[in-house]
Amino acid sequence: MRSLLLVPEALVAGTALLLLLVGRLGVVPRSWRGYLPSIVAAVVLVALVVELWVGGTISSLFGGGFIQDRFALFAKAAVLLAVAAAIAATDWSAEDSPTIGLSMTLLAAFGVMVVASAGDFVGLWAGLELAAAAGVVLVGLRRPDMGLRLLIVGGVATALFVTGFAFVYATAGTADLLTARNVIAGAASTLPLAIPVLLLLGGLAVRAGIAPFHLATVSASLGASPLGSGILLGLVGAAALIAAIKVAALLSPASETLSLYLEVIAAVAMVGGGAAALGVRAPRARLAYLAVGQVGWVAAGLATHYLSGLGGSLFLVGAFVLAATCGPVVLAGVEGGEASLAGMGALRPARALGIAMVFLSLAGVPPLAGFFGEFAVAAALAQGGHFGLLALGLLGSVLSVAAALGTLRVLYLQSPPEEGRRAVGFALPAWTLLSSAGAIAVCVVMVALGAFANPILSLAYQGAEALGLR
Repeated sequence: MRSLLLVPEALVAGTALLLLLVGRLGVVPRSWRGYLPSIVAAVVLVALVVELWVGGTISSLFGGGFIQDRFALFAKAAVLLAVAAAIAATDWSAEDSPTIGLSMTLLAAFGVMVVASAGDFVGLWAGLELAAAAGVVLVGLRRPDMGLRLLIVGGVATALFVTGFAFVYATAGTADLLTARNVIAGAASTLPLAIPVLLLLGGLAVRAGIAPFHLATVSASLGASPLGSGILLGLVGAAALIAAIKVAALLSPASETLSLYLEVIAAVAMVGGGAAALGVRAPRARLAYLAVGQVGWVAAGLATHYLSGLGGSLFLVGAFVLAATCGPVVLAGVEGGEASLAGMGALRPARALGIAMVFLSLAGVPPLAGFFGEFAVAAALAQGGHFGLLALGLLGSVLSVAAALGTLRVLYLQSPPEEGRRAVGFALPAWTLLSSAGAIAVCVVMVALGAFANPILSLAYQGAEALGLR
């Protein structure tokens, strides 16, 4: 089994490079181009099956630089599932270049997989940069100005993260995460340690799109194609969150240094994301702010320093990456305010159901996976005595639920325009059979994650335990 550990990564990265090559050479017959998304989605599903088959093997490669454990298994399986669903649900007529879109999606997924299995800071940095670079490419295809803006924001994130890493390396004397954790366990929580922790978390906050930097990343995602928005909100955000979980586990011995930062980030993101989602009317912007609110719940779980808190955060990352990656995809072609969604429940029932599931999961509405993840984090907050943060989280959830229900009201209760009554295709793209089936698949997966939340949450707790938490 150990020899097969890299097969999922090889399938994803190899397919991405092959797509770039054949797209550059133009050797794909025109009659085959319509089948490319189906083929790539099948390859991703094969990688997922292999990951589930061999991922339970606990091992390390490249001198500890690549670690396969239950944490990596959970994170990589969640990302591969989200990518397969997003590719299937994408309306490729709305994408600027299907070949580049597919290859960048796979490269972003590969970057998240690198972060999940990274055993040192270099792996975390490399995976984050690869996922972010794929997002910049897709944004730049449609909006070069937004691509440049996102590149500058990414440069700020990299500078903060690398500077913080340099300080931690100087303190611990090693880039290995496990060794550094053992060294930090004997170090005092002083200002020389608090500063690099702040820089590390600041860099990850920029990557995840958390306030106050989320305005830049949200604007960039709104200017991208639907799939490009999904990569920015879902895959790049997931890469930053997975790295944050690893950093939180690394610094858990110095919890008093880490907790204050995480609590502030969590409070601002949960309440600010919910309030902003309720205040905006554009569906894509509302989706982005709901994602910010759920990222705040992930940060709140990290602030507990309990196995249950980090396990709940890891489970929530799985729900987040599926909803945030597929959300912009099922919103393809929806521009402007809420009126663009009016009556879609009658005109495009499969698509409307996908939109509803995404919004409800990000808002934490039962019985979807987002609710169970937030509930697990809330239980850990209560266990740790973080009642103030829990109250703010509940306030943010109420705001997010109200925003999501407002979107559902427009979808199912508001009458479509008269033009929409005469022509079902009014203001809506003609979805293919694959994209309609993909939207249904997104709904099925989200419901399944909620229905089987208990065993999946147990696996997430095992993943947190693999990081050395008890």
